[in-house]
Parts: sequence; C-alpha cells; structure tokens
Amino acid sequence: MRGPLLLIGCGFAALALSTALGATFGLGLVFIGVVGGLAYGLGVGGLAERRWIIIPALILGVGAAFFLAFGVHSVLMQRIGHVEHCTVTQAEEHPFTKYPSVDYVLACPSGEVELSRSWNDRLLIQETDVLVAPPLEPKFADDTRWNLWLVTGVPLAMILLVGVARAVRRVP
Repeated sequence: MRGPLLLIGCGFAALALSTALGATFGLGLVFIGVVGGLAYGLGVGGLAERRWIIIPALILGVGAAFFLAFGVHSVLMQRIGHVEHCTVTQAEEHPFTKYPSVDYVLACPSGEVELSRSWNDRLLIQETDVLVAPPLEPKFADDTRWNLWLVTGVPLAMILLVGVARAVRRVP
C-alpha cells in the first residue's frame, strides 16, 4: 500500500510544481503535470486494486495538468493582477504558419511586455489592456475566462477519488 500512496503523493507534487512554474515561467511546463497526472492515476488504481477506477483516475490526472496550468494562472491574474493600459510598439504577424498568430511587443507603465495572440483574435487597434502581477506571466485582460470554483474543483475531485479508491479496496 505504500507504493500507490507514494505515486499519488508524487503525482500531486508534480501537478503543483507544474502549475506554479507554468504560471511563473510560461505554459510550456505542462509536461511535468502530465507525468504527475499519470503517476496519480496509476497510484489510485493501485490503491483501489480494481481495474475500473484506473480510467477515470488517468483522465482526471492528465486533464488536471492542462486544466490547472491554464486555469490557475488565469484565476491568479484575476485576483492579484492589476490592469495596465498598454500601447503596441511592434507587431510581428505570422499568417501563413500552421497556427497563424501575431506576436506583440507592448509598452506598459510597468515596462515592456511581449505577448502572442492567435490570428483570429489579433488586435484591431494599437492599444489594449494587460493584466500584470509579477512574477506571473502577463496576459491580455480579455483572456480571463476561468473562475475559482472550476479551478479548485479539480484538486477536490482528485482527493475525493483517492477516498473512493480506499473505500472500494479489496478487503482480504
């Protein structure tokens, strides 16, 4: 029983690390969270000693990596970030790539900010609002669509699934 609990604990730690680093350094660190989600799912399956619980545990664990990486950053920016009115100083368009986008360099009161947007959501005027909260990555103010209940619901569901795994554990 020690092995599954260790996997679950390491999975939670990797998800927390991925979420914290993703909000601070960028979202490219989601891979750490995916590995943590896989460890969590395998740990829950081992704890329950039932095969049917592995599928929802893996789905929840891997989904949590993406959900928390994007949602926690957005919720933190809504809660502690402040809005700055910024002006576009440079825009580099990439319309003919596989995923068309525009890279912006913005002059804000707190300093220069670099952000990207998809081609369909590109700015039509040379001014925009940006949420800033150092050391978190800045983001466009209109990109915050997550709420606190959705983001906190994922870790709570993961904890409840560990309880379910213990409840359905085979008793000798």
